[in-house]
Amino acid sequence: MGLLDRMKTIFQAQANATLDTLEDPKAMIAQQLRNLDDKLQSARGELVKAMAEVKLLEQKMGETQEQIDLYQQRAEKSVAAGNDDLARKALLEKSRLSGELADLTRQRDDQKKIVDELSGDLDSLTAMRDDFARKQSNLTLREERAKAKEEINAVRAEIDPHHIGQEMGRMADKISRMEAQAEATKEYADRQKGSDLDSAFASLDAKKPDIEAELALLKQKKS
Repeated sequence: MGLLDRMKTIFQAQANATLDTLEDPKAMIAQQLRNLDDKLQSARGELVKAMAEVKLLEQKMGETQEQIDLYQQRAEKSVAAGNDDLARKALLEKSRLSGELADLTRQRDDQKKIVDELSGDLDSLTAMRDDFARKQSNLTLREERAKAKEEINAVRAEIDPHHIGQEMGRMADKISRMEAQAEATKEYADRQKGSDLDSAFASLDAKKPDIEAELALLKQKKS
């Protein structure tokens, strides 16, 4: 692999990594839904226009049929009146209008096919949009679960069981030392209290008069 190819590969890898970091799945899905909504709105507009065109053609067909019926009546009246020339003119106009009606009918039928096609496309697009919305909801939930797992795993990665064990041992030793110190302090206090009591009795004994000596002295005085 040449130097340029290697640089291109490295650049593509870095660019893809950057794009992966910048991409927000929820934002991208939301944008796709907005695009579908725009297309749906446009399709609905086209369908409404096509349906309106059908209505307009059918209205013209009705008006043309009324004209055909009118000239049919006029032709019949002209024949009844013995005016064949006027009857021919009425029949010619009726024929022209019949041709116009046939053309309007073809246009109406073609337009109805367009309406049916647009309606089918709209139904398919709506179903696609609904399916995409469901997928968006599922993907959003999956993304949230993935983020939660990622955070939990990150916390777990930061936890060192060995270090925690050492810390727990150190804290246990500290508490044991505190307990031992408390016991030693109590023992010392008890001993100090006993020593003071012994000193008090010793002092009392030291102050006690020598009864035997005093009695001997009294006996000497009596004799």
